[in-house]
Amino acid sequence: MPLINSTDISTFKVPEKNPERLRLALSHEFVELYRGDKDLRVGKLFCRKYDAEIVHFGTDIASPADSRVFNDVSFSSAHVGQLPDSYYLLLMKSKLIYHRRGNISLGGFFRYTPGLAREIIRWKPDLILENPYLTLTPRSYMSALAAYRLSIPLVYLDCGDIMPALTLKHKLVMPIEKTVARRAAAVITYNEAGKNRFIQKYGMPPESIHVIPKPVDIDRFKSNIDGRRIRDRYRLQDKLVVSYFGRLETNKGARYLLDAAAILRSDPSVRNLSFMFVGGNLESDQALAFSNHLRELNLDNVIVTGMIPNQDMPEYYAASDIAVYPDVTNLPGFSTVLAESMACGLPIIIGIAGWESAVPLKDIETALIIPPRRPDLIADKLRLLVHRPELRRSLSQNVSAYAQNNMSYDRVVDKYYELFCRLLKRPIGKGTKLNEYDKHPGHEIPICR
Repeated sequence: MPLINSTDISTFKVPEKNPERLRLALSHEFVELYRGDKDLRVGKLFCRKYDAEIVHFGTDIASPADSRVFNDVSFSSAHVGQLPDSYYLLLMKSKLIYHRRGNISLGGFFRYTPGLAREIIRWKPDLILENPYLTLTPRSYMSALAAYRLSIPLVYLDCGDIMPALTLKHKLVMPIEKTVARRAAAVITYNEAGKNRFIQKYGMPPESIHVIPKPVDIDRFKSNIDGRRIRDRYRLQDKLVVSYFGRLETNKGARYLLDAAAILRSDPSVRNLSFMFVGGNLESDQALAFSNHLRELNLDNVIVTGMIPNQDMPEYYAASDIAVYPDVTNLPGFSTVLAESMACGLPIIIGIAGWESAVPLKDIETALIIPPRRPDLIADKLRLLVHRPELRRSLSQNVSAYAQNNMSYDRVVDKYYELFCRLLKRPIGKGTKLNEYDKHPGHEIPICR
């Protein structure tokens, strides 16, 4: 497996470059394995489908989240799985820098990798694909320098989160940040919100920004999974299960679904409901706040599973009848659990009114959209879905179809590849269509959410 440790990077001989083969550099602040292997999957598919070479400039340290989940300060390479022969993952010597303390799920840190620009130049990729933060970090400046020195395109792959008001510190560096960001050849972003941010913040031309939805493994997350094992485990056989997926943190609003459960507890028309919270916490104070609120409400129709291994997640979606996300506005964005819920065809209630540009959902058609942090409206929409099974079916069918048609890794990587070929002025090849990609051993990572 071509995984190169920090002590071996300087002596590792860079393979001779084949001019007919795309050499793609991947740069991300951290490969956060606990949330999924999205970066790795994209790189693997480029190798296997388009015979590309991937040079992934990683880090020898774990992200703050991974270090807590895996209890390891070093990069958890044991969880990477099998890499193709043409995939080089460099675990570069790095240092973790905090610029703001607090809830780590909201950022406030970056890595410093002194030799990044030099190493990118040494590998001479054809194109750099970088995941920027909401603000540019030292890594972004170094990859921009390397792209300039090599005269190659730099493409940003942006998560599409809606940024809060600029701090004074950010305003001071904005002139430099804007100059660097505008040198990017193109931006890929998961939603219209991300596109608008790059236009408004950096003044980038709209035609250089491409909205391509977040990819999801539609072969694992789908609507025909058997969830009976999970329903049996929690004695949910005859229940209509309302589920929340993700970290039980204040900014995600899990407590408001508890409040909705309390409202519906005394409603005789919806006695058959059970509420399942699938997730845990990275911050002890966040865990305490949620558990205290649950205890205060004294609910007997609530199940809290804690963190679940990634390989079991499809069954938890399948064991659910409705998914609720009470607050998707802090920060507004397109989360992985939302993408997975969509692929599984769950009817979704989402508290994101006013920030709809962050998600590819339409009210009544593919989800029920409400203002955030409104347990009364969550309760109203749950009553509606309980009494209108035909609405549940239509929401399920429509959102699943959208995910199947737009969010598969195969389709998303095709769009990335076509864009890269245009930027490099190369003919768009057919590639090797590997619809059986997921049958390759080692692609699945035993992670937790």
